[in-house]
Amino acid sequence: MPTASRRRYTSSDTTNYQRELANFRATDTVVVGNGPAALFLSYILHGHVPRYDPITYGPHPDPILHSKLLKLCAHTKPLTEILDSPKAISFLTEHFHASSLSYSDQALPVNVLLDTLMRPNADTEIGELKSRLKWEKVPGKRVDHIVLGSAQESGGQWSEEPVSENWDIGTLSYAEMFTLPGYSFPEHYTRLHRTPLPDLIRPTRRDVASYYSHYPRAVGINGSILSSTTVQKISRNSAGFTLRVQRRKSAEPFIIVCRHLVLATGIFTFTIPPPPIFAPLLQRGPQWSGAVGPERMESMQRMDQGNMITGTLAGSGPGRDNTAPILVVGSGFTAADVILSQPKGRRIVHIYKWNPSRPSPLKGCHPQAYPEYAEIYRQMKLATTNPPAVTPGVNGMNGVGPGGLKRGDSKRGDMRPPPPKPNTSTGSLREWGATYEGYPNSQIISVDPTGVIKILTSDNTTIERSVSSLKYCAGRKGSLGYLAADLRKEVGVMDAAWVSADTLRRRVETDLMVAEGVWVVGSLTGDSLVRYGLGSGVYTAGRIQAESVGKEGGAVEGDVATGGKEGKGGKWAPNSCVIC
Repeated sequence: MPTASRRRYTSSDTTNYQRELANFRATDTVVVGNGPAALFLSYILHGHVPRYDPITYGPHPDPILHSKLLKLCAHTKPLTEILDSPKAISFLTEHFHASSLSYSDQALPVNVLLDTLMRPNADTEIGELKSRLKWEKVPGKRVDHIVLGSAQESGGQWSEEPVSENWDIGTLSYAEMFTLPGYSFPEHYTRLHRTPLPDLIRPTRRDVASYYSHYPRAVGINGSILSSTTVQKISRNSAGFTLRVQRRKSAEPFIIVCRHLVLATGIFTFTIPPPPIFAPLLQRGPQWSGAVGPERMESMQRMDQGNMITGTLAGSGPGRDNTAPILVVGSGFTAADVILSQPKGRRIVHIYKWNPSRPSPLKGCHPQAYPEYAEIYRQMKLATTNPPAVTPGVNGMNGVGPGGLKRGDSKRGDMRPPPPKPNTSTGSLREWGATYEGYPNSQIISVDPTGVIKILTSDNTTIERSVSSLKYCAGRKGSLGYLAADLRKEVGVMDAAWVSADTLRRRVETDLMVAEGVWVVGSLTGDSLVRYGLGSGVYTAGRIQAESVGKEGGAVEGDVATGGKEGKGGKWAPNSCVIC
Protein backbone atom coordinates (compact mmCIF):
# COMPACT_ATOMS: atom_id res chain seq x y z
CA MET A 1 0.00 0.00 0.00
CA PRO A 2 1.58 3.30 -1.06
CA THR A 3 2.48 5.68 1.72
CA ALA A 4 2.07 9.40 1.48
CA SER A 5 5.37 11.14 1.07
CA ARG A 6 6.24 13.47 3.92
CA ARG A 7 6.35 17.12 2.96
CA ARG A 8 9.79 18.64 3.04
CA TYR A 9 10.26 21.89 4.91
CA THR A 10 11.65 24.62 2.70
CA SER A 11 13.65 27.72 3.51
CA SER A 12 10.39 29.64 3.20
CA ASP A 13 8.87 27.54 6.00
CA THR A 14 11.90 28.22 8.17
CA THR A 15 11.68 31.94 7.49
CA ASN A 16 7.99 32.01 8.38
CA TYR A 17 8.66 30.07 11.58
CA GLN A 18 11.46 32.43 12.55
CA ARG A 19 9.23 35.40 11.80
CA GLU A 20 6.49 33.91 13.96
CA LEU A 21 8.94 33.47 16.83
CA ALA A 22 10.30 36.98 16.31
CA ASN A 23 6.77 38.36 16.54
CA PHE A 24 6.09 36.82 19.95
CA ARG A 25 7.65 37.41 23.34
CA ALA A 26 6.81 36.45 26.90
CA THR A 27 8.02 38.58 29.79
CA ASP A 28 7.13 39.19 33.41
CA THR A 29 6.20 42.87 33.22
CA VAL A 30 5.28 45.35 30.50
CA VAL A 31 5.41 49.10 31.10
CA VAL A 32 3.30 51.07 28.61
CA GLY A 33 4.87 54.49 28.10
CA ASN A 34 8.51 55.61 27.91
CA GLY A 35 8.48 58.87 29.85
CA PRO A 36 10.53 59.67 32.99
CA ALA A 37 8.32 57.59 35.32
CA ALA A 38 8.67 54.54 33.06
CA LEU A 39 12.45 54.96 32.81
CA PHE A 40 12.70 55.25 36.59
CA LEU A 41 10.65 52.09 37.09
CA SER A 42 12.80 50.23 34.56
CA TYR A 43 15.92 51.28 36.47
CA ILE A 44 14.56 49.65 39.63
CA LEU A 45 13.34 46.52 37.82
CA HIS A 46 16.90 46.10 36.51
CA GLY A 47 17.89 45.38 40.10
CA HIS A 48 18.84 48.83 41.40
CA VAL A 49 17.69 48.99 45.01
CA PRO A 50 17.15 52.25 46.98
CA ARG A 51 17.95 52.41 50.70
CA TYR A 52 17.69 55.24 53.19
CA ASP A 53 21.13 56.76 53.75
CA PRO A 54 21.46 58.75 57.00
CA ILE A 55 25.28 58.56 56.92
CA THR A 56 26.65 60.34 53.84
CA TYR A 57 24.96 63.70 54.47
CA GLY A 58 23.55 62.98 57.91
CA PRO A 59 19.94 62.20 58.87
CA HIS A 60 17.04 63.58 56.90
CA PRO A 61 16.19 67.18 57.96
CA ASP A 62 12.79 65.94 59.14
CA PRO A 63 13.58 64.24 62.49
CA ILE A 64 10.18 62.55 62.63
CA LEU A 65 10.65 60.99 59.20
CA HIS A 66 14.19 59.97 60.13
CA SER A 67 12.93 58.24 63.27
CA LYS A 68 10.20 56.40 61.39
CA LEU A 69 12.61 55.24 58.68
CA LEU A 70 14.98 53.83 61.30
CA LYS A 71 12.07 52.08 62.98
CA LEU A 72 11.38 50.31 59.70
CA CYS A 73 15.07 49.52 59.14
CA ALA A 74 15.08 51.64 56.00
CA HIS A 75 18.86 52.01 56.24
CA THR A 76 19.32 48.25 55.80
CA LYS A 77 16.17 47.11 54.01
CA PRO A 78 15.36 48.28 50.47
CA LEU A 79 12.78 51.04 50.28
CA THR A 80 10.89 48.87 47.78
CA GLU A 81 10.34 46.32 50.55
CA ILE A 82 9.41 48.87 53.20
CA LEU A 83 6.80 50.57 51.02
CA ASP A 84 4.91 47.32 50.61
CA SER A 85 1.43 48.61 51.38
CA PRO A 86 -0.65 51.81 51.55
CA LYS A 87 -0.50 51.43 55.35
CA ALA A 88 3.30 51.68 55.32
CA ILE A 89 3.15 54.82 53.19
CA SER A 90 0.60 56.37 55.53
CA PHE A 91 2.77 55.56 58.56
CA LEU A 92 5.75 57.41 57.06
CA THR A 93 3.88 60.44 55.72
CA GLU A 94 0.95 61.08 58.07
CA HIS A 95 2.82 63.90 59.84
CA PHE A 96 3.72 65.79 56.64
CA HIS A 97 0.75 68.15 56.81
CA ALA A 98 1.85 69.45 60.21
CA SER A 99 5.57 69.58 59.46
CA SER A 100 7.54 72.83 59.34
CA LEU A 101 9.24 71.55 56.19
CA SER A 102 7.83 72.38 52.77
CA TYR A 103 5.83 69.28 51.86
CA SER A 104 3.29 69.34 49.05
CA ASP A 105 -0.29 68.78 50.19
CA GLN A 106 -1.43 68.26 46.60
CA ALA A 107 0.68 65.31 45.42
CA LEU A 108 0.24 61.69 46.48
CA PRO A 109 2.02 60.98 49.79
CA VAL A 110 4.23 58.29 48.24
CA ASN A 111 5.38 60.75 45.58
CA VAL A 112 6.08 63.44 48.17
CA LEU A 113 8.00 60.90 50.27
CA LEU A 114 10.36 59.89 47.48
CA ASP A 115 10.81 63.51 46.41
CA THR A 116 11.95 64.56 49.88
CA LEU A 117 14.31 61.58 50.13
CA MET A 118 15.87 62.35 46.74
CA ARG A 119 15.81 66.14 47.15
CA PRO A 120 15.52 67.22 50.82
CA ASN A 121 14.66 70.92 51.16
CA ALA A 122 14.77 71.33 47.38
CA ASP A 123 12.36 74.26 47.56
CA THR A 124 14.35 76.24 50.10
CA GLU A 125 18.05 75.43 49.66
CA ILE A 126 20.40 76.43 46.85
CA GLY A 127 23.25 74.25 45.65
CA GLU A 128 23.91 70.54 45.34
CA LEU A 129 21.02 68.40 46.49
CA LYS A 130 22.05 66.01 49.24
CA SER A 131 20.03 62.90 48.51
CA ARG A 132 19.23 60.62 51.43
CA LEU A 133 18.93 57.60 49.15
CA LYS A 134 21.72 55.16 48.35
CA TRP A 135 21.33 52.96 45.28
CA GLU A 136 22.80 49.48 45.15
CA LYS A 137 22.79 46.97 42.29
CA VAL A 138 21.28 43.65 43.43
CA PRO A 139 21.08 41.24 40.45
CA GLY A 140 18.70 38.99 42.36
CA LYS A 141 16.09 41.75 42.33
CA ARG A 142 16.04 42.02 38.56
CA VAL A 143 12.67 41.41 36.90
CA ASP A 144 12.37 40.65 33.19
CA HIS A 145 10.39 43.48 31.59
CA ILE A 146 9.79 45.58 28.49
CA VAL A 147 9.10 49.32 28.26
CA LEU A 148 6.96 50.31 25.27
CA GLY A 149 6.65 53.90 24.07
CA SER A 150 5.17 55.58 21.02
CA ALA A 151 7.67 58.45 21.17
CA GLN A 152 10.67 58.03 18.90
CA GLU A 153 13.11 58.59 21.76
CA SER A 154 13.02 57.80 25.45
CA GLY A 155 11.42 60.58 27.42
CA GLY A 156 7.84 60.38 26.20
CA GLN A 157 6.33 63.79 25.56
CA TRP A 158 9.64 65.48 26.33
CA SER A 159 11.13 64.00 23.16
CA GLU A 160 8.32 65.19 20.91
CA GLU A 161 8.12 68.50 19.09
CA PRO A 162 7.65 71.35 21.57
CA VAL A 163 4.26 72.95 21.75
CA SER A 164 5.66 76.38 21.04
CA GLU A 165 7.87 75.27 18.13
CA ASN A 166 10.76 76.58 20.21
CA TRP A 167 13.04 74.04 21.90
CA ASP A 168 14.82 76.75 23.89
CA ILE A 169 12.05 78.05 26.14
CA GLY A 170 12.83 77.38 29.79
CA THR A 171 10.93 74.65 31.62
CA LEU A 172 8.74 75.32 34.64
CA SER A 173 10.82 73.14 36.95
CA TYR A 174 14.39 73.79 37.96
CA ALA A 175 17.11 71.56 36.57
CA GLU A 176 17.58 69.34 39.63
CA MET A 177 13.90 68.32 39.52
CA PHE A 178 14.47 66.28 36.35
CA THR A 179 17.19 64.02 37.75
CA LEU A 180 16.76 60.25 37.74
CA PRO A 181 19.12 57.94 39.67
CA GLY A 182 22.32 56.58 38.16
CA TYR A 183 22.94 59.48 35.78
CA SER A 184 21.93 62.94 36.94
CA PHE A 185 20.80 65.91 34.91
CA PRO A 186 23.80 67.99 36.09
CA GLU A 187 26.12 65.24 34.80
CA HIS A 188 24.44 65.30 31.41
CA TYR A 189 24.41 69.10 31.28
CA THR A 190 28.14 69.23 31.98
CA ARG A 191 28.84 66.60 29.34
CA LEU A 192 26.60 68.40 26.83
CA HIS A 193 27.79 71.97 27.38
CA ARG A 194 31.25 71.31 28.86
CA THR A 195 30.48 73.59 31.76
CA PRO A 196 29.00 72.92 35.22
CA LEU A 197 25.27 73.38 35.69
CA PRO A 198 24.56 76.83 37.18
CA ASP A 199 22.43 77.14 40.29
CA LEU A 200 18.74 77.93 39.94
CA ILE A 201 18.57 77.35 36.23
CA ARG A 202 15.42 76.39 34.36
CA PRO A 203 16.81 74.23 31.56
CA THR A 204 15.55 74.35 28.01
CA ARG A 205 13.22 71.71 26.70
CA ARG A 206 16.01 70.75 24.30
CA ASP A 207 18.35 69.88 27.19
CA VAL A 208 15.69 67.92 29.09
CA ALA A 209 14.80 65.92 25.97
CA SER A 210 18.48 65.19 25.39
CA TYR A 211 18.89 64.01 28.99
CA TYR A 212 16.02 61.52 28.88
CA SER A 213 17.00 60.21 25.45
CA HIS A 214 20.54 59.48 26.69
CA TYR A 215 19.51 58.17 30.11
CA PRO A 216 18.73 54.50 29.21
CA ARG A 217 22.14 53.88 27.64
CA ALA A 218 23.95 55.78 30.39
CA VAL A 219 22.51 53.52 33.11
CA GLY A 220 22.37 50.30 31.08
CA ILE A 221 18.62 49.80 30.70
CA ASN A 222 18.36 50.50 26.96
CA GLY A 223 17.96 46.80 26.17
CA SER A 224 14.49 46.85 27.73
CA ILE A 225 13.25 50.02 25.99
CA LEU A 226 11.26 49.76 22.76
CA SER A 227 10.49 53.23 21.40
CA SER A 228 8.47 54.08 18.28
CA THR A 229 6.07 51.33 19.32
CA THR A 230 2.29 51.59 19.38
CA VAL A 231 0.22 49.44 21.71
CA GLN A 232 -2.95 48.64 19.80
CA LYS A 233 -4.81 46.52 22.33
CA ILE A 234 -4.29 44.96 25.76
CA SER A 235 -6.56 42.22 27.05
CA ARG A 236 -6.48 39.89 30.03
CA ASN A 237 -5.64 36.21 29.60
CA SER A 238 -5.69 33.30 32.06
CA ALA A 239 -2.17 34.00 33.33
CA GLY A 240 -1.86 37.73 32.85
CA PHE A 241 -2.15 39.95 29.79
CA THR A 242 -1.84 39.83 26.02
CA LEU A 243 -0.62 42.91 24.15
CA ARG A 244 -0.99 43.52 20.43
CA VAL A 245 1.85 45.84 19.47
CA GLN A 246 3.19 47.42 16.29
CA ARG A 247 6.64 48.86 15.62
CA ARG A 248 6.58 52.06 13.62
CA LYS A 249 9.63 51.20 11.49
CA SER A 250 8.66 47.69 10.36
CA ALA A 251 4.88 48.17 10.60
CA GLU A 252 4.68 44.47 11.54
CA PRO A 253 2.44 43.58 14.49
CA PHE A 254 3.69 41.30 17.24
CA ILE A 255 2.35 39.84 20.44
CA ILE A 256 3.66 40.17 23.99
CA VAL A 257 2.30 38.24 26.96
CA CYS A 258 3.10 39.20 30.54
CA ARG A 259 2.04 38.69 34.15
CA HIS A 260 2.18 42.31 35.29
CA LEU A 261 1.07 45.45 33.50
CA VAL A 262 2.11 49.02 34.37
CA LEU A 263 0.30 51.97 32.79
CA ALA A 264 2.61 54.96 32.31
CA THR A 265 1.13 56.67 29.25
CA GLY A 266 0.35 59.86 31.14
CA ILE A 267 -2.41 62.41 30.81
CA PHE A 268 -0.94 64.51 28.00
CA THR A 269 -1.06 62.13 25.04
CA PHE A 270 -3.55 63.98 22.85
CA THR A 271 -4.46 67.57 22.18
CA ILE A 272 -8.02 68.71 22.71
CA PRO A 273 -9.25 69.56 19.20
CA PRO A 274 -10.74 72.96 18.30
CA PRO A 275 -14.43 73.43 17.49
CA PRO A 276 -15.40 73.04 13.81
CA ILE A 277 -15.71 76.80 13.41
CA PHE A 278 -11.90 77.02 13.19
CA ALA A 279 -11.72 74.65 10.20
CA PRO A 280 -10.90 77.41 7.66
CA LEU A 281 -7.73 78.18 9.63
CA LEU A 282 -6.56 74.57 9.73
CA GLN A 283 -4.74 72.99 6.85
CA ARG A 284 -2.42 70.49 8.52
CA GLY A 285 -3.30 66.80 8.54
CA PRO A 286 -3.56 64.60 11.61
CA GLN A 287 -0.55 63.68 13.69
CA TRP A 288 -0.91 60.84 16.16
CA SER A 289 1.05 60.15 19.28
CA GLY A 290 0.66 57.71 22.11
CA ALA A 291 -0.81 54.24 22.35
CA VAL A 292 -4.15 54.11 20.57
CA GLY A 293 -6.33 51.23 19.46
CA PRO A 294 -7.89 51.00 16.00
CA GLU A 295 -11.35 51.82 17.30
CA ARG A 296 -9.93 54.94 18.93
CA MET A 297 -8.25 55.95 15.67
CA GLU A 298 -11.59 55.93 13.89
CA SER A 299 -13.52 57.83 16.53
CA MET A 300 -11.13 60.57 17.59
CA GLN A 301 -11.04 63.87 15.79
CA ARG A 302 -7.91 65.05 14.00
CA MET A 303 -5.23 66.20 16.36
CA ASP A 304 -1.79 67.66 15.93
CA GLN A 305 1.20 66.53 17.91
CA GLY A 306 2.01 68.87 20.76
CA ASN A 307 -0.18 70.72 23.22
CA MET A 308 -1.95 72.66 20.52
CA ILE A 309 -3.66 72.49 17.18
CA THR A 310 -1.87 74.72 14.73
CA GLY A 311 -3.03 75.97 11.35
CA THR A 312 -1.99 78.37 8.62
CA LEU A 313 -4.12 79.76 5.84
CA ALA A 314 -3.46 78.09 2.51
CA GLY A 315 -2.89 79.91 -0.77
CA SER A 316 -2.58 83.60 -1.45
CA GLY A 317 -6.08 84.54 -2.48
CA PRO A 318 -7.73 87.94 -2.26
CA GLY A 319 -7.75 89.44 1.18
CA ARG A 320 -4.83 87.32 2.41
CA ASP A 321 -2.57 89.34 4.73
CA ASN A 322 0.70 87.58 5.51
CA THR A 323 1.57 90.27 8.06
CA ALA A 324 -1.69 89.85 9.95
CA PRO A 325 -1.60 88.85 13.63
CA ILE A 326 -1.46 85.31 14.93
CA LEU A 327 -4.58 84.11 16.76
CA VAL A 328 -3.80 82.37 20.07
CA VAL A 329 -6.63 80.63 21.96
CA GLY A 330 -5.92 79.42 25.50
CA SER A 331 -5.27 80.65 29.03
CA GLY A 332 -2.48 78.42 30.35
CA PHE A 333 1.21 77.72 29.94
CA THR A 334 0.85 76.32 26.43
CA ALA A 335 -0.66 79.55 25.13
CA ALA A 336 1.98 81.51 27.03
CA ASP A 337 4.77 79.47 25.43
CA VAL A 338 3.33 80.19 21.99
CA ILE A 339 3.27 83.92 22.72
CA LEU A 340 6.83 83.83 24.03
CA SER A 341 7.98 82.03 20.88
CA GLN A 342 6.76 84.74 18.52
CA PRO A 343 9.17 87.35 17.14
CA LYS A 344 9.05 90.50 19.23
CA GLY A 345 7.32 92.45 16.46
CA ARG A 346 4.72 89.79 15.71
CA ARG A 347 1.20 90.95 16.54
CA ILE A 348 -0.95 88.69 18.69
CA VAL A 349 -4.70 88.36 19.15
CA HIS A 350 -5.23 86.39 22.35
CA ILE A 351 -8.59 84.89 23.36
CA TYR A 352 -8.73 83.26 26.77
CA LYS A 353 -10.94 82.36 29.72
CA TRP A 354 -10.80 84.58 32.78
CA ASN A 355 -12.41 83.63 36.07
CA PRO A 356 -11.23 85.45 39.21
CA SER A 357 -12.30 82.52 41.38
CA ARG A 358 -10.33 80.07 39.21
CA PRO A 359 -7.43 82.12 37.84
CA SER A 360 -5.00 81.03 35.17
CA PRO A 361 -2.14 78.85 36.46
CA LEU A 362 0.12 81.66 35.32
CA LYS A 363 -0.97 83.57 38.42
CA GLY A 364 1.25 81.34 40.56
CA CYS A 365 4.39 82.42 38.69
CA HIS A 366 6.58 84.66 40.83
CA PRO A 367 7.86 87.70 38.87
CA GLN A 368 11.46 86.87 39.80
CA ALA A 369 11.30 83.13 39.26
CA TYR A 370 9.16 83.24 36.11
CA PRO A 371 9.30 86.82 34.77
CA GLU A 372 8.10 85.94 31.28
CA TYR A 373 4.99 84.09 32.50
CA ALA A 374 4.28 86.75 35.10
CA GLU A 375 4.36 89.41 32.39
CA ILE A 376 1.88 87.54 30.20
CA TYR A 377 -0.42 87.08 33.18
CA ARG A 378 -0.16 90.82 33.87
CA GLN A 379 -1.16 91.62 30.28
CA MET A 380 -4.10 89.21 30.49
CA LYS A 381 -5.24 90.81 33.73
CA LEU A 382 -4.87 94.33 32.32
CA ALA A 383 -7.00 93.38 29.33
CA THR A 384 -9.85 92.42 31.67
CA THR A 385 -9.89 95.88 33.27
CA ASN A 386 -8.87 97.97 30.26
CA PRO A 387 -9.83 96.08 27.08
CA PRO A 388 -8.52 97.13 23.66
CA ALA A 389 -10.41 99.95 22.01
CA VAL A 390 -12.79 98.71 19.33
CA THR A 391 -12.16 100.34 15.97
CA PRO A 392 -13.64 99.61 12.54
CA GLY A 393 -11.71 97.56 10.00
CA VAL A 394 -9.83 94.34 10.14
CA ASN A 395 -6.21 95.30 9.65
CA GLY A 396 -5.56 97.62 12.56
CA MET A 397 -3.85 96.50 15.75
CA ASN A 398 -5.21 98.21 18.80
CA GLY A 399 -2.90 98.93 21.69
CA VAL A 400 -3.64 97.73 25.18
CA GLY A 401 -3.57 100.66 27.57
CA PRO A 402 -1.88 100.62 30.92
CA GLY A 403 -3.59 98.70 32.41
CA GLY A 404 -5.01 79.08 31.21
CA LEU A 405 -3.05 73.62 31.11
CA LYS A 406 -2.36 72.77 34.70
CA ARG A 407 1.30 72.07 35.21
CA GLY A 408 1.22 72.48 38.97
CA ASP A 409 0.39 75.27 41.38
CA SER A 410 2.64 76.87 43.96
CA LYS A 411 2.27 73.85 46.24
CA ARG A 412 2.75 71.20 43.59
CA GLY A 413 5.33 72.98 41.51
CA ASP A 414 8.66 74.61 42.17
CA MET A 415 7.75 78.26 42.65
CA ARG A 416 10.55 79.50 44.91
CA PRO A 417 11.65 83.05 44.03
CA PRO A 418 15.40 83.06 43.26
CA PRO A 419 17.47 86.17 42.59
CA PRO A 420 16.49 87.83 39.29
CA LYS A 421 18.14 86.28 36.26
CA PRO A 422 18.58 87.81 32.81
CA ASN A 423 15.60 86.98 30.63
CA THR A 424 16.38 86.49 26.96
CA SER A 425 12.92 85.48 25.77
CA THR A 426 11.08 87.68 23.31
CA GLY A 427 8.52 88.35 26.04
CA SER A 428 10.97 90.60 27.88
CA LEU A 429 11.66 92.59 24.70
CA ARG A 430 8.14 92.86 23.33
CA GLU A 431 6.32 96.18 23.08
CA TRP A 432 3.11 94.84 24.54
CA GLY A 433 0.99 97.91 23.92
CA ALA A 434 1.66 97.77 20.19
CA THR A 435 1.64 94.02 19.60
CA TYR A 436 -0.81 92.38 22.03
CA GLU A 437 -4.61 92.34 22.09
CA GLY A 438 -6.24 90.37 24.87
CA TYR A 439 -9.92 89.37 24.76
CA PRO A 440 -11.00 87.60 27.97
CA ASN A 441 -14.12 85.40 27.90
CA SER A 442 -14.71 86.17 24.23
CA GLN A 443 -15.98 83.89 21.45
CA ILE A 444 -15.17 83.42 17.79
CA ILE A 445 -18.53 83.56 16.00
CA SER A 446 -17.31 83.31 12.40
CA VAL A 447 -14.14 82.54 10.48
CA ASP A 448 -13.69 83.52 6.85
CA PRO A 449 -11.37 81.48 4.57
CA THR A 450 -9.40 84.69 3.96
CA GLY A 451 -8.55 84.89 7.65
CA VAL A 452 -11.13 87.43 8.77
CA ILE A 453 -12.61 86.45 12.13
CA LYS A 454 -15.49 87.92 14.10
CA ILE A 455 -15.08 88.10 17.86
CA LEU A 456 -17.96 88.48 20.30
CA THR A 457 -16.39 90.16 23.31
CA SER A 458 -17.46 89.77 26.92
CA ASP A 459 -19.49 93.00 26.72
CA ASN A 460 -21.44 91.68 23.67
CA THR A 461 -19.57 93.83 21.17
CA THR A 462 -18.74 92.25 17.80
CA ILE A 463 -15.40 93.13 16.24
CA GLU A 464 -13.45 91.89 13.24
CA ARG A 465 -9.79 91.04 12.97
CA SER A 466 -7.66 89.61 10.20
CA VAL A 467 -5.31 86.80 11.24
CA SER A 468 -2.74 84.76 9.35
CA SER A 469 -2.60 81.65 11.53
CA LEU A 470 -4.11 79.89 14.54
CA LYS A 471 -2.59 78.35 17.65
CA TYR A 472 -5.34 76.54 19.56
CA CYS A 473 -4.06 75.71 23.04
CA ALA A 474 -6.93 74.21 25.01
CA GLY A 475 -4.71 71.61 26.66
CA ARG A 476 -4.11 67.88 26.45
CA LYS A 477 -5.58 64.71 27.88
CA GLY A 478 -4.58 61.10 27.98
CA SER A 479 -6.35 58.00 26.71
CA LEU A 480 -6.64 54.39 27.81
CA GLY A 481 -8.25 53.41 24.53
CA TYR A 482 -5.60 50.74 24.08
CA LEU A 483 -7.16 48.70 26.92
CA ALA A 484 -9.86 46.20 26.00
CA ALA A 485 -13.28 47.31 27.20
CA ASP A 486 -13.52 44.76 30.02
CA LEU A 487 -10.01 45.55 31.25
CA ARG A 488 -10.71 49.26 31.08
CA LYS A 489 -13.79 48.65 33.20
CA GLU A 490 -11.66 46.81 35.77
CA VAL A 491 -9.30 49.77 35.93
CA GLY A 492 -12.25 52.06 36.54
CA VAL A 493 -12.25 54.09 33.32
CA MET A 494 -15.53 53.97 31.47
CA ASP A 495 -14.67 56.60 28.84
CA ALA A 496 -11.87 55.54 26.51
CA ALA A 497 -11.73 58.98 24.96
CA TRP A 498 -10.17 61.13 27.66
CA VAL A 499 -8.16 60.61 30.82
CA SER A 500 -7.29 63.61 32.99
CA ALA A 501 -5.50 64.12 36.29
CA ASP A 502 -8.76 63.45 38.13
CA THR A 503 -9.78 60.24 36.32
CA LEU A 504 -7.88 57.75 38.49
CA ARG A 505 -7.05 60.02 41.40
CA ARG A 506 -9.48 58.62 43.96
CA ARG A 507 -8.60 55.08 42.97
CA VAL A 508 -4.83 55.53 43.33
CA GLU A 509 -5.26 57.31 46.66
CA THR A 510 -6.34 53.89 47.94
CA ASP A 511 -3.79 51.77 46.07
CA LEU A 512 -1.66 52.19 42.95
CA MET A 513 -2.72 48.70 41.88
CA VAL A 514 -5.94 49.71 40.15
CA ALA A 515 -6.86 46.17 39.05
CA GLU A 516 -5.43 42.71 39.63
CA GLY A 517 -1.91 42.82 38.20
CA VAL A 518 -2.30 46.40 36.87
CA TRP A 519 -0.43 49.39 38.34
CA VAL A 520 -0.42 53.09 37.50
CA VAL A 521 2.65 55.35 37.67
CA GLY A 522 3.61 58.86 36.58
CA SER A 523 1.10 61.55 35.69
CA LEU A 524 -1.75 59.03 35.41
CA THR A 525 -1.76 59.19 39.21
CA GLY A 526 -2.72 62.86 38.93
CA ASP A 527 0.72 64.36 39.68
CA SER A 528 2.03 65.91 36.47
CA LEU A 529 5.45 67.20 37.52
CA VAL A 530 8.41 64.86 37.02
CA ARG A 531 9.55 65.30 40.63
CA TYR A 532 6.22 63.96 41.88
CA GLY A 533 5.97 61.11 39.39
CA LEU A 534 8.57 58.75 40.84
CA GLY A 535 7.30 57.55 44.21
CA SER A 536 4.65 55.49 42.45
CA GLY A 537 7.49 53.67 40.68
CA VAL A 538 9.16 52.59 43.92
CA TYR A 539 5.91 51.23 45.33
CA THR A 540 5.01 49.45 42.08
CA ALA A 541 8.48 47.97 41.64
CA GLY A 542 8.41 46.60 45.17
CA ARG A 543 5.07 44.90 44.65
CA ILE A 544 6.16 43.38 41.34
CA GLN A 545 9.48 42.19 42.78
CA ALA A 546 7.67 40.61 45.73
CA GLU A 547 5.57 38.54 43.32
CA SER A 548 8.24 37.84 40.71
CA VAL A 549 11.47 37.21 42.63
CA GLY A 550 12.07 33.81 44.24
CA LYS A 551 12.83 33.39 47.92
CA GLU A 552 16.51 32.82 47.20
CA GLY A 553 16.64 35.89 44.94
CA GLY A 554 16.49 35.95 41.18
CA ALA A 555 13.64 36.62 38.85
CA VAL A 556 11.10 33.90 38.24
CA GLU A 557 11.12 33.31 34.49
CA GLY A 558 8.56 31.76 32.23
CA ASP A 559 5.59 32.17 34.55
CA VAL A 560 3.42 33.67 31.83
CA ALA A 561 4.06 30.84 29.44
CA THR A 562 4.05 28.01 31.97
CA GLY A 563 1.63 29.24 34.60
CA GLY A 564 4.25 29.19 37.35
CA LYS A 565 3.36 30.11 40.90
CA GLU A 566 3.69 33.65 42.16
CA GLY A 567 5.65 34.63 45.23
CA LYS A 568 3.99 36.53 48.06
CA GLY A 569 5.29 39.64 49.76
CA GLY A 570 5.37 39.87 53.52
CA LYS A 571 2.97 41.94 55.58
CA TRP A 572 3.90 45.34 56.93
CA ALA A 573 4.87 45.46 60.58
CA PRO A 574 6.20 48.75 61.99
CA ASN A 575 7.90 47.01 64.92
CA SER A 576 9.51 44.21 62.93
CA CYS A 577 13.00 45.63 63.31
CA VAL A 578 14.89 46.61 66.44
CA ILE A 579 17.78 49.07 66.17
CA CYS A 580 20.69 47.78 68.24
